[in-house]
Amino acid sequence: MSTKHVVILKNDAVGDLVHSLDAINNIISNLEIDKITIFISKMSKNFDFLFKHEKINIKIVNYNLTILNKISIFLYILFNKIERVYILAPKRFYYFLPIIFYKIKFYAICINNVKNYKRPSELIRRFLYKYTINDRSAVFKRKSTKIIQFELTSNNSSNEKYKVKSMSLSNNLKKHLPKNYFYFHAKKKILDELGWGVRELNIMFDKFLNYTEKVIFTKDIELDRNTEIFRNNFSCLDFKTNKYINKTKKIIFFDNIDGMDLYNVIVNSRKTIAFHGMMTNLASIEKKPVLDLFYCNIGNWNDYRNYRNSFYEFKPKYKNYDFIIPNKDIHKTLKKASFSLKK
Repeated sequence: MSTKHVVILKNDAVGDLVHSLDAINNIISNLEIDKITIFISKMSKNFDFLFKHEKINIKIVNYNLTILNKISIFLYILFNKIERVYILAPKRFYYFLPIIFYKIKFYAICINNVKNYKRPSELIRRFLYKYTINDRSAVFKRKSTKIIQFELTSNNSSNEKYKVKSMSLSNNLKKHLPKNYFYFHAKKKILDELGWGVRELNIMFDKFLNYTEKVIFTKDIELDRNTEIFRNNFSCLDFKTNKYINKTKKIIFFDNIDGMDLYNVIVNSRKTIAFHGMMTNLASIEKKPVLDLFYCNIGNWNDYRNYRNSFYEFKPKYKNYDFIIPNKDIHKTLKKASFSLKK
């Protein structure tokens, strides 16, 4: 019996990858498929443990495809016997592949938007074996991208919801991770837009400590001025050097943390409080309690439509997933958040 080999094109950010896990699980659990090659982005490579399987071969490309990336994907499909291709990242380049490889079955997420915008065009969609549409022009509530991808990849052999495999803690986490804590992620871009600095963070952390024993927080992986500010004001564990500086505070800054360590910090917390994105999405995998700070800076109708689309496309739905729109006034934000912090 011939081996059925499929390709998944999913070079997105980590948060977007999370929304594809049910779909990827559908493909893995399809008994007709023997081999899967998945192209993911460099920013997602440290989270490949979320979908590792004996069927899967992982290849790393850039989030924004380079010419070399495009050539390598093209040649891979050309010189391997591929039965089908799943386009789960709606990159323009991918939609031209079914025209060239017309004998391969292409499954794709397509985009509709206002002013009759379509990606790909109706002409190119004729070359797709199956597609589902993410209609961003819809005025009212619509399906999330997670559901759309799940429907695209459904099969008769199995449609089980994704479950992450249990993972042991690293030595750093075994030694320094408390049992009772809230987790917060300090996203610099939004903190700057809100005008929140160390003062506001301290006010927020003090509020958290009314409901939990400790607070663990992280920041974006890039080195910036907040790195030294946080190290100077809080206890700090550097995951790159394994150096721990204890300032006898109940607030600990985990620096240079990524991949499985970061995931374990999130899913072992009593509650994840973070601006909408990667961290809230990672917490949603195991339906952990979340307070999503859904930041909006609406200046015109297009801003409103973009935030609304993001809300419908990416907000998880389950009992312990709460959200608020944060205010520049930290006290007003905490007043909004109090209903969730008390849970």
